[in-house]
Amino acid sequence: MVKKNPPPDWLKLDNAAKIYPAAKTRSWTAVFRLSITLDENIRPDLLQEALNKTLVRVPFFNYRLRRGFFWYYLDKQNNIPSVQPDVRNPCNRMLRKSEEHSLFRIRYYEKRIALEVFHSLADGTGAMSFLATLVAEYLRLSKHIYIPPCGFVLDTKQAPLKEEWEDSFSKYAREGARSRSEEKAYSIKGTPLFPGHITLTTGIVDTQELKRKANSLGCGINVFLSALLLQAILLHQEQHAKGAQKKLPVRISIPQNLRKYYPVKTLRNFSSYYNVGLNASYGDFTLEDIIHLLLHTAKIENMEPMINARMSSNVKAEQNRLLRLIPLFMKSPFLKLMYTLFGERYFSMALSNLGDVKLPEAMRRHVKRIDFILGPARYNAMSLGVISTNGVTTCNFSSTIHETDIQRSFFRGLVKNGIHVKVESNRRE
Repeated sequence: MVKKNPPPDWLKLDNAAKIYPAAKTRSWTAVFRLSITLDENIRPDLLQEALNKTLVRVPFFNYRLRRGFFWYYLDKQNNIPSVQPDVRNPCNRMLRKSEEHSLFRIRYYEKRIALEVFHSLADGTGAMSFLATLVAEYLRLSKHIYIPPCGFVLDTKQAPLKEEWEDSFSKYAREGARSRSEEKAYSIKGTPLFPGHITLTTGIVDTQELKRKANSLGCGINVFLSALLLQAILLHQEQHAKGAQKKLPVRISIPQNLRKYYPVKTLRNFSSYYNVGLNASYGDFTLEDIIHLLLHTAKIENMEPMINARMSSNVKAEQNRLLRLIPLFMKSPFLKLMYTLFGERYFSMALSNLGDVKLPEAMRRHVKRIDFILGPARYNAMSLGVISTNGVTTCNFSSTIHETDIQRSFFRGLVKNGIHVKVESNRRE
C-alpha cells in the first residue's frame, strides 16, 4: 500500500518549462510523444486502471497549467484523464480552449500504448519513466506477472518522492554563464502541411548492426546518426537554398540529459542542449570529417563546467530582478521574443536520442519496440527522435512539410553503410 506523502497543491514551473506557455500559439504547443508496442492488443479498461495507479505514484503528472500574476504555475487537479483511442495525426495541440486541460494524454491502438506530453511538464527521460511505470503496471494487471521496479520502472507501492518534482536547474546553477548568441542557421523550407499536422517517417534498424558500423568509424550511435543527418541537410541546402540561405551554416541541436552529471531524482525537465554544424561554403566535408567534428565538439560540450555555464545562463535570465517584477501579461510577449531570438533560429533541426532503454526482464519479453516522436516545432520544419530497446532502434522523423528528401537521404546513408532499414510512414499519398 502507498504511504501518504502528499505533493504540494501547486508547483513553480522549472527553468526549462517557463518558455513554452509564453511561446505557444493557437496552432502549436511543445508536445512530444513516447510509445511502447506490446505483444498483444491493449485492453482500455485495464489501461485506465494502470493509469490511476501510476498517477498515485507520480502525482505531479496530473497537474494543470495555470496563469499567475507574474508566472505560469502548475496546479493540482483531482480529475484523472481518461485513456483515449489513438489518432492518425499524433502530437496535436494541447490546451486548445483554456489552460484547464491535462498536460499529458494516454492513447492506445491495437498493441500500442502512447504517452503525449506538453514539455512544460517533463522532458523525455521523465516521460519515459512515467510511461515505463504505466506499462509495467498494465502488464501486472493484464498478465498477472511480477515486474520488479528497475531503471525507468518505478515502484507503485512506494510513496512519491519530493525529489522527483524538484527544479534541479536552480539547485545546481552557478555564477558562470555562457552567451547564448550564435549565428543564424540554415532553415529547411518546403510546402507546409495543414497547421498542427505532421508527417511521420520511421526507420527501424537493428541496434547491434548500427553500433558495429558506428564503432568501425570510431564513434557511437548518436554521433554516427548525427553525421548522416548533417550530410542529408547539406544535400538539401545544396539543391534548394538560394541567396543568403545558401551561405548559412547547417546546424543540428543535440539535447543533453543533465542527470548524468548531477545526483538528482527529478522527473521534470532537467536537460540542456548544444548546437553543432558546419558551413558548406568552406568546402566539401566527408562523412569522416563530419564525425571528427561531432566527436571533438561533444568532448567540449559534455564537460560539466561547459554544461553548467549554459544551464546557468538560462537560470540567471529567469532570476533577473526586473523580469521577475513584470506582470505576466507584459512578460509573455518578451518571453515569446526570446524564444524567437534564442530558440530554433540557431539550428536547422533537432536530433534527440533517448538511448537504449533497459527494461526488467519480465517486462522486456512483452515489449516489441519503443518509439520517440518530437512534435512539430514552431519554426523548424523537421525533427528526429531516436530510441532503442530489445535490439531495435527506431528513428522517427516528424515533419510539417510535404517534401521528404531529407528523410530519404538519411535512410539511404544508412543503407549505403550496410545497415538494413525498414521504413514506415503515416503519409497519405
